[in-house]
Amino acid sequence: MTTSTMNSATLLDGREFSPNPISPDLLGDSQPSASLRNEARDATPHAGTTTGHLLRYKADRRSVTMVSVMFAAHAAVFFLVPTWLAALFVIPLAVGSMFVSAINHHHQHFNTFHSSLSNRVYDIALSLQTGIAPYAWVLHHNLGHHRNYLNQRPNVESDESRWTKRDGSQMGRVEYTIDLLLHHQLDIIRVGLRYPKYLRAFLWMKLPLWTVLGLALYWNPVNAILVILLPGFITLAHTSWVTYGHHAGLRTANHYEASMNCVNPLFNYLSCNLGYHTAHHKRPGVHWSQLPKLHEEIKYRIPPELIDTDFF
Repeated sequence: MTTSTMNSATLLDGREFSPNPISPDLLGDSQPSASLRNEARDATPHAGTTTGHLLRYKADRRSVTMVSVMFAAHAAVFFLVPTWLAALFVIPLAVGSMFVSAINHHHQHFNTFHSSLSNRVYDIALSLQTGIAPYAWVLHHNLGHHRNYLNQRPNVESDESRWTKRDGSQMGRVEYTIDLLLHHQLDIIRVGLRYPKYLRAFLWMKLPLWTVLGLALYWNPVNAILVILLPGFITLAHTSWVTYGHHAGLRTANHYEASMNCVNPLFNYLSCNLGYHTAHHKRPGVHWSQLPKLHEEIKYRIPPELIDTDFF
């Protein structure tokens, strides 16, 4: 880590639940350098220590296995299955990728591997399955939503995942999903103009992503649509659909009253603890394996009606 990065991390360190200034908690450790090869590690004390040769946390053996299995499934269908049969795999591939989307979310907050190159390759594998480009989540989610999720319209600087209309009334889930799908790219650029370093990373990572997509479309255009583009769009739409339930209708200035939580064991196993949402917003830079412990520490402050035990 360079001296300037260390100084920046020191200056920005520190505030739980504080939207300003930007803390390393919001960025996780997805901070890019100009070459995208040297990542700034999360300098906050809660980031944890490295515990594996390849993985920063051994718990990610599960998430990397899930991503690898789903990537292999996509590749097998793309290369081995005739087009007429590939159409039958669109929904199964999309359903599997819905859980990969949760892993992608965690990776954007806390990179999985020690190696910067491995993390960037992993970014591409995640993007091909989820329809979300590398660094898009860092801009829209880390630097946007996590800063502004208490700020709903008509607030001037409103949440990038806003669940209110311009007049301040609440959207329904369908309207929210459509609004997010239509506007998220514009919001990514808008946030990126305030953080040009991350916008450059977002744009540079388009090159390898589009190269892979271009080769797939050249090799077998119909299978590329059926195996990559269509499941990716369905996964992106599903991600938008489910995020509505995380905060919608919770009008509050209290962070402990601003998120729905799901403590269902199966849900949290498959999503790598995405259900501990208040804990995640409290410390976005914490590795997902640490969220249950953090949830236990703060759950006495969370209203019981915001803790759900059902899978759906």
